Amino acid sequence: MPDALLAPDLSGYNVFDPSDPFEDYVGPIYYRRLDHGVHCLMPTEARHANGGSALHGGVLLTFADYALCAAAGYAASGGQMPGSFAMTLSLTVQFLAGGKIGAPIESMGEASQVTGRLAFVRGSVTQHGRRLVTYSGVCRHVARDKAMGRRSDNGLVAVPGGTRPPGPPENVPVPQGYVPVLRPSPFTTALGPVFYCQEGEQVHVVQPTFPYMLNSGASFHGGMLMTFADNALCTSIAANTGKAPWTATFSAEFLAGSNIGAPLESAVDLARVSRSLAFTTGVVTQAGKKLLSYSATVALKDWDGARPPGSAA
Repeated sequence: MPDALLAPDLSGYNVFDPSDPFEDYVGPIYYRRLDHGVHCLMPTEARHANGGSALHGGVLLTFADYALCAAAGYAASGGQMPGSFAMTLSLTVQFLAGGKIGAPIESMGEASQVTGRLAFVRGSVTQHGRRLVTYSGVCRHVARDKAMGRRSDNGLVAVPGGTRPPGPPENVPVPQGYVPVLRPSPFTTALGPVFYCQEGEQVHVVQPTFPYMLNSGASFHGGMLMTFADNALCTSIAANTGKAPWTATFSAEFLAGSNIGAPLESAVDLARVSRSLAFTTGVVTQAGKKLLSYSATVALKDWDGARPPGSAA
């Protein structure tokens, strides 16, 4: 897997068609079929930044999930693109370095094994040839026409690929007993309002759901669920420790698909917290239905004397 995949321009690149709402809302994200794999590329803009003006971890999680599924679909379909429709079952990401805003991020995943239903993929996300993350995961692949049929059955209107859907509405009401998660992050703000409440060490996080959070199969996009989970665990850590959380490793198991309606929810278990590290687990639910199980190792740093955003500490 080469680290330097630098694409000079977008000639020969495509977006998936019909539109994937979340990928087109966050991106667009592009792919190009090559003889030895699928090169994936995503331009980065100011809206993709975290509170420190670096590339947000949720962007990297979303892009890694995209590259994972692109490689799985390509391998499962014998090199066709768009290939089989791939659904992520599990994904583990190691964060190696911070990304910068303005330069594209790239990846070409490699399928190490493909069976009748599953594809096992690994890869790296790079920027200017520098590795930002490594990832590995397992996808279930199905025929693309079958997946698009589910889209129609769930009432998701087909629009041309690359069509960016509307964002969250203004003035979303704050749930009773909750307060807004306050963090100067352009990316999480773009994904919509998030609220939390705290009782002792227990922090409960909720996020209302909207159509742009879906994938092309009319279920929640894996990148959205992982970004929400990462936001929830960082909120819990900041509220309980007063430290700035920096996710080092993140693992997710996708338990079920679901559609918009009830808010996403998560309560984070801080399994162990030391002076410099936190080990967390949690589950993302919707109306009591378990959608995602996750765990993470998080580095703890100082806020340079500033009160952490959203902290109750």
